[in-house]
Amino acid sequence: MAMVGFSFTKISAERKPANNSAINIESNAGVTNVIELPVIEPKKMVLKFEFLFVVKYEPGIGKIELNGEIVHIYDKEYGLKVVDYWEKNKKLPPEITSEVFNNILAKSNVEAVVVSRDLGLPSPIQMPRVDVKPKDAAKEEAKAEPKTEKAKK
Repeated sequence: MAMVGFSFTKISAERKPANNSAINIESNAGVTNVIELPVIEPKKMVLKFEFLFVVKYEPGIGKIELNGEIVHIYDKEYGLKVVDYWEKNKKLPPEITSEVFNNILAKSNVEAVVVSRDLGLPSPIQMPRVDVKPKDAAKEEAKAEPKTEKAKK
């Protein structure tokens, strides 16, 4: 199971006027189709997972939609099981779900951050923040913390 390709096929985004209320950001991803691709190696199977990643800014402030495809290669026998499971259940087998979705989310979240910045919308994922305290406050905090000593052996 290895990812051999990833691409976006459609990027759609819009921003509407904000009404100064609190913004709720919801994101969701889903596989919409599984397609077998032709391959030269008879013992391997290449599967294309088509997906949709959506970020909604509520109440009705904006929306980002990313359609794409991710390509994985499998052993032929296992690939047939994946396709069969998809055709019966319209979802991925549990043993590959996290790998496929982690790849989708990793690439889609980065793209959604860029698109949100270009539209002037808040980032769909929380960015790390640094909180620097004044020097005097850091000294006071250090004095207040109890110190532990290691026992000598």
